Amino acid sequence: MAKIRRGSRRQASVKKAKRAVPAKTKRSASSAKRPSRPAARASARSSARPRTAPPAKPSGRPSAKPAPQATPARRSTYADAIILYERGLHALQAKRYREASATLRRVIAEFPEEIELHERAELYIRVCERQMAPPDATPKTPDEQVLAATLAMNAGAFDQAAALLTSVLQAQREHDGAEYLLGVALAAKGDASGALLHLARAIDLNPENRDLLRKAPELEALRQTDGGRALLAEASSAARRERRNQPRVRH
Repeated sequence: MAKIRRGSRRQASVKKAKRAVPAKTKRSASSAKRPSRPAARASARSSARPRTAPPAKPSGRPSAKPAPQATPARRSTYADAIILYERGLHALQAKRYREASATLRRVIAEFPEEIELHERAELYIRVCERQMAPPDATPKTPDEQVLAATLAMNAGAFDQAAALLTSVLQAQREHDGAEYLLGVALAAKGDASGALLHLARAIDLNPENRDLLRKAPELEALRQTDGGRALLAEASSAARRERRNQPRVRH
């Protein structure tokens, strides 16, 4: 019986010791295990918000400027092309057009990559070609054609003279000088009837051509023909009629 009582006493003392533990210690332990609600919410909000880096403060030093790009160096052929191009210009200024044209053509052929020089070279090549072209010797005005016909007759080119004079009369039908010279050219070719026709027309347009008909040595053979004598006679009678019709001046 004594042993049972001792065991019961021990159990009773253990129960008392458990009851003697203060409530504060239990609360502190529970609080240590569970975080407070406001603190947990604050930590959750801070973790949900993205963190941004603070703006960089402007420094007092100016930002470095980018280094300028280096211009590409001219090709070595450019200097040679310029030398040849200037040689062509010197020949052009000295009026050596054939040499200038050949030199400028070499610039285009030997330096195909120098496009800038090609345009200027082609321009001066056209100038050289115009200067080397023979001048247009074709007479254009009636006076130029009459002069060219006269020179052709002096050189014995009567066909050329007749063609020029015919062209003059097609443009100016009343050109008495062209009529007279055409009569002379046809007479030299042996066309007496054609020569008399144009000589008569020349006298009608300008009576002063009578004296040429009488005195011109190139018309001597024509004056010996019947048509030539008839034309001279008609010219003489017409001159007398003109003198009669002129009013007399009383002194």
